[in-house]
Amino acid sequence: MKELVSVGFTIPSGGENYIRLDSLRSLSDADIAIFCPDLKHTEYSTYESSWANDSGTYEGKGLYNKQSSAQIIEHSAHWKKELLNFVNSGKTLIVILCKRQDFFVHTGTKDFSGTGRNQKIINHVSPYDNYKFLPLDFLKITPSSGRVIKPNAAIVNDFYKNFKDFMKYDVYIEGDKISSPTFTSKNKDRFLGANLKVKNGFLVLIPSLNISIQDFTTYDKENDESYWTDEAVKTGKIFINSIVAIDKALRKEKSKTPQPKWLSAKDFKLQEAEKTKKSIAKNQKEIEKRVAANEELSLILEEQESLKDLLFETGKPLEQAVIKALIVLGYKAENYDDGELELDQVIFSPEGDRYIGECEGKDTKDIDVSKFRQLLDGLNADFEREEIDEKAYGLIFGNPQRLTNPDDRNLDFTRKCQSGAAREKIGLILTADLFKAARYALESDDEEYKVQCRQAIQEKLGMIITFPEVKTI
Repeated sequence: MKELVSVGFTIPSGGENYIRLDSLRSLSDADIAIFCPDLKHTEYSTYESSWANDSGTYEGKGLYNKQSSAQIIEHSAHWKKELLNFVNSGKTLIVILCKRQDFFVHTGTKDFSGTGRNQKIINHVSPYDNYKFLPLDFLKITPSSGRVIKPNAAIVNDFYKNFKDFMKYDVYIEGDKISSPTFTSKNKDRFLGANLKVKNGFLVLIPSLNISIQDFTTYDKENDESYWTDEAVKTGKIFINSIVAIDKALRKEKSKTPQPKWLSAKDFKLQEAEKTKKSIAKNQKEIEKRVAANEELSLILEEQESLKDLLFETGKPLEQAVIKALIVLGYKAENYDDGELELDQVIFSPEGDRYIGECEGKDTKDIDVSKFRQLLDGLNADFEREEIDEKAYGLIFGNPQRLTNPDDRNLDFTRKCQSGAAREKIGLILTADLFKAARYALESDDEEYKVQCRQAIQEKLGMIITFPEVKTI
């Protein structure tokens, strides 16, 4: 079995193959290395000291303190050299294309201005990003996020099949050396992954993925420790085997000499082989038709299942899922952005009520008062618009513990958020409850139930809103 190590990327296992990104470890003992330049898994800090209240910023971006800046520069130089030597020596490097992080570091140089007591020290800073840890100067890394990823090479089909639910993309890549990408966006206009031959080794770029999710751990209160679940360890083994399979396939392709172009001449054709080629071409056309049909069905399925985003999403996906659910319940709802004022939802009921909605998803916490303050600012700014004669009602759509099964959740809104909502008559809605109501309304087309849901929202403003019990279909 080949020796595999992982730098900055957690694989559910015993941890023996993990190397920290903020280290100077060697890869000389490994055959395959996985590398993810995600600084979230480091101890670099933007704080100048342990007691400081504010983290460093410069021109709106993070500024790492002097100690961390020196470490980042040292570690990035180390890994760039280490990884280049690794692939040059004939080994396989897997790079996880995580989110690009742009920030500033102290260069270690400084200037002085003024004299005497008025003299000031000006520390020099320089722009930096996490992809400087990699020897990828020949590629352009552009931030762009999405979830629809298409495999574009047979070598990654099994990997995609096993881990598509864990994958998303945070960047796309451009470069003259990419002749055929392994992963693309839905319309194939963005390259999201590639396999590149580098001297004697291989460089494999794959979109961002996370297999160390919260549901894969269990907490032991007695020992105050978290452990991988059996399912997590199983997933980790499948991941390692999939990476080894990619390495094996790359080396198999390398071992066979490519056919010279002159072999395609008529003098060298074999009749049976030509018949087989025609059969393959015929099958390929049928495959392309079925793939096209499946792509259309996938888009339909994606839209049909978007209501599930109410259960686990945050940000824009959650906003869109809330809009869809509200439309199912009979409302008119849409995002609002006029260049100055941006609102998650502007909502109209058939009964003539108007609402402003704000959405929030939390991984492990209650929905707190920060979202409440944001909604109040939105309500006031909306009311100041000339065309608005009456102030809208406010609704907060919260998705706390979003990665936990809704049946196991025990959080909702903080006490301060609830007391503020009661004072301002703002409705608090758990998106998991909204999902149950919208699913029943969608599948039953029960108009009376939709009216009851709208009544529940209007009559229970100021508290956590509960929807009417769904009926058995």
